[in-house]
Amino acid sequence: MAELKRIPGLEPRIARTKAALWRLGAARSFWPLAVFVSVFLIMALTGLIDAASEKVASVALILFLAGLLPLAALGAARFRPPTRPDAIRLLDRQSELRPLSTLSDRPSRPDATGAALWRAHEAELTDAARRLNVPDFASRWKKTDPFYLRYLLPLLLAGAALLAASSAGERLSRAFGPDIGSLFGAETIRIEAWITPPEHTGKPPVFLSAGQGPVRVPAGSQITVRAQAPSAPKLVIETADARQKIRFSKTPEDAFEATGTITADSDIRVTWWSERASWPVQASPDTPPEAEWVSTPEMTPTDRTEFEWKLSDDYGVESLQLVLQRTDRGPDSPPDIVDLQLPGVAPRDSQEVTSIDLTRHRWAGLELSARLRVTDGAGQVGYSEPAVFVLPEKLLLQPLARAIQDIRVTVLREDGEYEAAENPNAEALEAGELFAAATQRISRAPDGIQRASRMIEAVTYKPEHYFEDVSVYLGLSHAGSMLQAASSTDEADETDPLLWSLAMRVEYGSAADALRALQAAKKALEEALRDGASEAEIRRRLEAFQQAAKNYLAARMAEAMANGLEAPPNDTDSAQGGGEGSMMGGSDFAGMLDALSDLTETGASDQARQLLSDITNMLENLQFQQGNGSGDGLPGMPGQGEGENDEDLPEGERELSDTLRELSDLLREQRELNDDTMAEQRGERRGPQQGEQPGGQQGQQPGQQPGDEEGRQPGQRPGEEGEQDGSGPSLAERQRRLGDLVDELARRGAGSNEDGEGGSGMDEDTLKTIERAQRRAAEALEDGNGLRAQRNQQDATDQLRDLAQDLAGELDELRRQRLGDQYGDPSNQVDPFGRPMGGVSDNQDVNIPDEAERQRAKDILEELRRRYGDPADEEERNYLERLLDRF
Repeated sequence: MAELKRIPGLEPRIARTKAALWRLGAARSFWPLAVFVSVFLIMALTGLIDAASEKVASVALILFLAGLLPLAALGAARFRPPTRPDAIRLLDRQSELRPLSTLSDRPSRPDATGAALWRAHEAELTDAARRLNVPDFASRWKKTDPFYLRYLLPLLLAGAALLAASSAGERLSRAFGPDIGSLFGAETIRIEAWITPPEHTGKPPVFLSAGQGPVRVPAGSQITVRAQAPSAPKLVIETADARQKIRFSKTPEDAFEATGTITADSDIRVTWWSERASWPVQASPDTPPEAEWVSTPEMTPTDRTEFEWKLSDDYGVESLQLVLQRTDRGPDSPPDIVDLQLPGVAPRDSQEVTSIDLTRHRWAGLELSARLRVTDGAGQVGYSEPAVFVLPEKLLLQPLARAIQDIRVTVLREDGEYEAAENPNAEALEAGELFAAATQRISRAPDGIQRASRMIEAVTYKPEHYFEDVSVYLGLSHAGSMLQAASSTDEADETDPLLWSLAMRVEYGSAADALRALQAAKKALEEALRDGASEAEIRRRLEAFQQAAKNYLAARMAEAMANGLEAPPNDTDSAQGGGEGSMMGGSDFAGMLDALSDLTETGASDQARQLLSDITNMLENLQFQQGNGSGDGLPGMPGQGEGENDEDLPEGERELSDTLRELSDLLREQRELNDDTMAEQRGERRGPQQGEQPGGQQGQQPGQQPGDEEGRQPGQRPGEEGEQDGSGPSLAERQRRLGDLVDELARRGAGSNEDGEGGSGMDEDTLKTIERAQRRAAEALEDGNGLRAQRNQQDATDQLRDLAQDLAGELDELRRQRLGDQYGDPSNQVDPFGRPMGGVSDNQDVNIPDEAERQRAKDILEELRRRYGDPADEEERNYLERLLDRF
């Protein structure tokens, strides 16, 4: 073969001949496969498969693949790749000398004569080889491909591609990637997906739809996918760093459900044979909360620790704490945590003033380092800068109270551990003393516990000489027994509440217990108002606070009387503030409690919390006078003025106030009568509850002053006894009696004007107009004409309301002229210590509604409840139910 390579141009001809043989052999072997593939591609490019349904496209692809494999296998089995000798033999056939094959021969007996002859023979063969050309395969191709498919199929493919133009890629993709799942019920798949943000964010769920753009949700959100499918799909959550596959689980409703957590930007897909749904989701990180001091802690005149703080968080703060550390022990010492109250549920941005009593803390009187610690719903924590201050200490004047406080502090500040006992049970059993180990525990106690035990023994030595209150002595003895039996510092610390209550009892008397109950009841009610508790729970805690307030007031009065201070007159709950503080009678204190009840009932939580704080601080600052003081009242509560009673008011102002109170009662009863008339028209029967008189408190008529022991029933004429048959007066009778009261009010005002005593300030013509409307309403009720009665009742109600508003404006103007800038300005009302009357509430922007406003709110609430009870219109009923949901 080396000789063949020496012949110029021969090797290329051999290669081309071999390639032609290869093409011919491939065509003979793979022509069925080529035709099959070309037909499928032409169908795809011309859009025949794209126009077909998913099932038809899937079947076409399956048939194509099913035919492709055997045809390819058949072609591979038939195909024999041509070799170089095959090409050489084909070229040799062009010459009888077979030059390419002969050139490889060698002489059998080379000699001088034969060598010359052989060289001549090789020259002849070489010349013949040079004349060889690549064979013509036309005849062979005509036999193999008589229809010229080798040219026709490429032309058809090119034409189909030109026809498809820019859609060629999509059509081929559809042909080779149909939804195979359609053959197994993919068209019945229904997918629902939603993302639920973490609960602490307060954000609503986000429902996902097909083809939706990027959705931004808080990090940590949970995605839930529910699918109705023939079998379980897969949920794929892919982030930049990881790819998570989540299998669906079957639900009781024969659906499939899967959940996953979104921690970073993700691509979420649901696959079942192929991708069924996908959503890009962006995750917003939850930043840690921040807290800072606005003002550092300082002590108030009432021994409370007061400071202003500011906090912020993107989704709201769950808890606020004060972290205290002793400065004399270093930054690594164990801290003490004090929980602080947040202004509402999970505030995002808040700046408040906190005033708390820390005098009971074990580190009271020591220098501390304090930091604010805020925690959000995700558990992230933020700290403020440290602030150094001295924790206020309770100032105790009684020697015994100071001694008890020293014992308590000694116990609480002891952090040492008890020494381990050496087989105490075995020794006790051998000695037959089952309680020997318990009685000897004090010997293993730390020094502070032992010192406190000895201090109790010293204080209780000869109690008959030093103890006036036997309960204090018994309490100290019990505390000593608790220390003797304690086996750890935690058990010893359980003496804290007992020792504190004993010290307060010695210092302040029995009122200390009532004060603790008052503070606990206040805290419970504040939490219910802040957290949006149910109406029943708020009502229960309100009643507990009202009872605690009355108990504390009674305890303080009893203590004052026992100490020789002036007893309140007529057994009313009254007292006097020290100095020139404002005073208020017991009826006004009850009015504040009633106002608190109205505010909680009508959902005015902010105003209720402010009034709650005012009442509590007023009671805590309560003082009684020595000897015969002028006036009676409770300090810290807004009255008519400083140091004045109703009798101290100018006569015109006092008469106008009484008239306004009487007119308000008339208006309230007229409204109740309107409601009863409307209820009777609907076939219901309403009226005053048994034992309760319409339009006011039990046993009190419109215009009757609190505390009167006798008085006629609402709407009852003088000298006339009320109905005693239990059924009560009819609507017409009640309406006539209201008209009589309005007539009497008009005549009383006219008589006062004639005597020159000022009168009530009401227009007599207006009262006569109201009376006539009430008379017409009564006549309509007697005739059974309910619609006409309601119209006249509403006219009377509107005029009574307008008249009451005019009188209230006149009364406000009189008081403003008399008091000047002090009227209505709580900043000018201070106690002898210079503190704002009504407490240290910082909610100056929260206005407490007056009685008329509260009554209007109650009327609206009652009307909503009444209409809710009428099931005539279901749509309106649902709307009213949403309105009443808070209440």
